[in-house]
Amino acid sequence: MNASRLRVLVVDDDEDDFILIRDMLGEVEDRDYALDWCATSEDGLAQLRRGGHDVYLVDYLLGAGSGLDLIETVSREGLSRAFIILTGRGSHDVDVAALAAGASDYLVKGLIDAERLDRSIRYAVDHARFVEVLRDSEIRHRLLFEQSPVPLMVFDTRSLDILTVNEAARRQYGGPRAGLVRQSIETLFAPTERTRFLDQLRSSTLASGIAQRWELCRTDGQPVQVEAIFHPLRYHGAHAILAHLQDVTDRTQAEAKLHLFERAIQSIGNGVVITDINAPDMPATFINRAFERITGYSADEVVGRNCRFMQGGEANEGERADIRHALQHRQEYRGLLRNIRKDGGKFWNQLYLAPVRDGEGTVSHYLGIMNDVTEHRDTEARLAYAAMHDETTGLARYPLIEMMLQKHAAQRAGQPFSLIFADIDRFHATNEAMGKTVGDEVIVELASRLSTEVGSLGRVARFVGDEFAVAMPGVTMEAAAAVAERIRVAVARPMILPSCEVRVTLSIGVASYPQRVADLGDLLRRAEASMSRAKQLGRDMVYLYSEQDMRRIEDRRMLGMRLRAAMQQGELHIEYQPQIRTDDRVVVGFEALLRWQSPELGLVSPDRFIPVAEGLGLMSELGGWVLDRACAQSRSWMEAGLGELFIAVNVSTQEIQRGNFCEMVAETLRRHDLPANRLELELTESALMDNIERGLYSIRRLAELGVKLAFDDFGTGYSSLSYLRQIRADKLKIDKSFVTDLPDDADSVALAQTFVAIGHQLQMQVVAEGVETEAQSRLLGEIGCDALQGFLIGYPMRAQAVAEWLKVYRAAG
Repeated sequence: MNASRLRVLVVDDDEDDFILIRDMLGEVEDRDYALDWCATSEDGLAQLRRGGHDVYLVDYLLGAGSGLDLIETVSREGLSRAFIILTGRGSHDVDVAALAAGASDYLVKGLIDAERLDRSIRYAVDHARFVEVLRDSEIRHRLLFEQSPVPLMVFDTRSLDILTVNEAARRQYGGPRAGLVRQSIETLFAPTERTRFLDQLRSSTLASGIAQRWELCRTDGQPVQVEAIFHPLRYHGAHAILAHLQDVTDRTQAEAKLHLFERAIQSIGNGVVITDINAPDMPATFINRAFERITGYSADEVVGRNCRFMQGGEANEGERADIRHALQHRQEYRGLLRNIRKDGGKFWNQLYLAPVRDGEGTVSHYLGIMNDVTEHRDTEARLAYAAMHDETTGLARYPLIEMMLQKHAAQRAGQPFSLIFADIDRFHATNEAMGKTVGDEVIVELASRLSTEVGSLGRVARFVGDEFAVAMPGVTMEAAAAVAERIRVAVARPMILPSCEVRVTLSIGVASYPQRVADLGDLLRRAEASMSRAKQLGRDMVYLYSEQDMRRIEDRRMLGMRLRAAMQQGELHIEYQPQIRTDDRVVVGFEALLRWQSPELGLVSPDRFIPVAEGLGLMSELGGWVLDRACAQSRSWMEAGLGELFIAVNVSTQEIQRGNFCEMVAETLRRHDLPANRLELELTESALMDNIERGLYSIRRLAELGVKLAFDDFGTGYSSLSYLRQIRADKLKIDKSFVTDLPDDADSVALAQTFVAIGHQLQMQVVAEGVETEAQSRLLGEIGCDALQGFLIGYPMRAQAVAEWLKVYRAAG
């Protein structure tokens, strides 16, 4: 017979069983079986007598007789054959009878698989050959026992003493062979296994010929995992058992490691899928529980299918192409794609794919790790939305408008683009008077009205605070102006809020590209400048950006650049204008007036450069410089004995609203050792209205220092009467615009009388500015004005001219 091929005879009256066995053995890898079949006891007996096969699979029920009869007949004739009994139903009695008749194994047809059948056949063949050798010669029997690579032991069933062992057993358990012989085999079993061993021995189930896993111990105490098969035999007349103890420690550890890996994969939170790269359509062969949880699909629904079915109707075209490229080139892949759960829900899958290589380095499978990042992506989306949208109104923030401008510049350069910039008039006063809650309600209602009027023509954004911008791509200046006017009218209507009724107005600027603005990047600045111009012209109006505005802005930009240099190069100086008491014409002080003498521009009017300084945020620096020089000059006049003269310094909005302004004033007085009552600070209504609470706080602190306070330009602001009673000033200065038409204009006279009365009623001295004629002076004296200032008394002069002027003035008086 072919040494590499096993010939198998199936003696079974059912051909279907033969076909099943043949197909089953065909699945066994690295095995070569040749199968024959006969259906009757007679044919089977004839084949057994000829001995042309290595193993015989005999059906227990064979026609009218029994397969056991066939085996017993052959045994009586002294023939040694490898038998395996097949039966349709398991039975202990049949099992015992089969083994007693000489069968090597007993298999239940419905419970065997290819591996079990293959192992049973191999064992039967080995067992038959082993028995045949034993029968042939005791010497040959001993030689086979000794040379077997499988560790073998024979032990007495009563005493459990080991009667003999082979060399393989000695190597497996350690120590000299004599040390194992006469040792109780029970001691080789791990303590946890001894009870099972003794129970099976007592119940006669141990020597069943069926392989079982056991844990034994070497002589040094190290555990050994074995697959043991026990067979009863007579050894020198004693009842004994032959133990085949195959070491499977490595295999057991590998299996344990495999189970550990599987448990670990099942325990992780990420979905795991393994696919067969070499199978058609690369189907999934394994998924873990997290994969089932994330996708909603069970393993039965996924294994055997390509996972692309979870992409549903999602495009993912770029990601799919990247995945195909990675698989084609056997590379790793990392990417984010949109997948579909079983219930139809979508989720973001952060996918990682890695090739798995076999022992030869060839990619056999792919490992996929799925991470559901939907919540993270949703959070990112919410944060991105919050970054680009105003929380109070839901409107876009200005960065979205900038993106629209950039897109327009890149894709539609030269096409119209208009920008509306709107600011709520006097909104700070509304917030101060009615509270932030009402202020927010106003903002929300205004945003709604803006969105309604703009509609689909553009995008409304909240710029900052009470400022709004409307981007209108493709809209001309004329059309944008019409929308802006509709917005102005809509916003001016009363707002019926939950807590009150409020009326607000908007100052609106409109700039259009390319009609009035040549560069899209300048559109915002131009629209904002137009809005500022609308405020200057009286508020509650729409102002369109023009060439004149461009020239004015360019002039302001140029002045701003020169002003910074002027501060560093000594082009600024202070002139002083005298102020006298009305009744006795005595000089009581001087107002410090900042002047700019530019080598290129000549004398620059304060009305021209002060707004520029405010726009550039330079007023705090300029004001501090003026205060320091004025206080130093006042101290110099004191030391020169020029009399009890105060020095008046104008204070800007930026200065009075600074948190450290009062401390700066106190430090300046200390530095020049100047009495506080020698300093008078002139404040305008607008400087206070920007932040009433902070302004009033600064006034109280200055009063505590002993500094005199004057309320300047009275009558020109928008809240003079509502806040005047809160401002504990020492003086009230009537603006020169109310003095110019005195004494001929009756309205001007009436207003001047009113201002004087108000000032005196609030215990303030009243000073008139811009007095240029004797007639004005006489009238102001008659109505009770306390002090006068203007060209009639004296022009502004340099500090070095003051002493001579005083000398002349006093001599003339």
